[in-house]
Amino acid sequence: MNLLVKLIDAVLIGMLSTVALAHGGGAGDEIVTPIAQAALPPQAFAKATAVRVDFAPGATSTPHRHPGHVFVVVLSGEIESALDGQPPQLYKAGQAWYEEPGQLHRVTRNPSTSQPASLVAWLLSNDKETLVQPTESKP
Repeated sequence: MNLLVKLIDAVLIGMLSTVALAHGGGAGDEIVTPIAQAALPPQAFAKATAVRVDFAPGATSTPHRHPGHVFVVVLSGEIESALDGQPPQLYKAGQAWYEEPGQLHRVTRNPSTSQPASLVAWLLSNDKETLVQPTESKP
C-alpha cells in the first residue's frame, strides 16, 4: 500500500473518530458532519491543492476538466454546477460535490444577479498536468 493511501486512511479514520467522539461526549463543543465522500482507487498523487474560487453575481467559468479527483464545498451563496451530460444542480453554502478524474465540468456559475458566491476545491494531481484544462464543450 503506498504512502498516500495510508495517509488518506489515517485522515479518514481520524475524522470518523472525531465524529464518534463528538456524538459520545468529551470531544468538545464542535460538531463534525461529513459532507462528501468518494472511494479512491489506489493511485499515487504527488500533490493536493486547495483553491478558493470567488464568483461575482452572474459570473461563470469555462467548461473544463481536471486530471485528478476533485472535492468541492460551497462556502457562500449558490453555485450551479453540471458534470458530463447531467442537468445542472444548484448547491448552497455547506453543500458539496465530487468530480472524477477527467470528468467534463460543463457548467459552473453563480446564478444570482445580486449576490457573490464562493467555493473551495481540493484537487489531487500528479503534479505534472495543468489542474484546470479548458475544453471546447458548450454548456
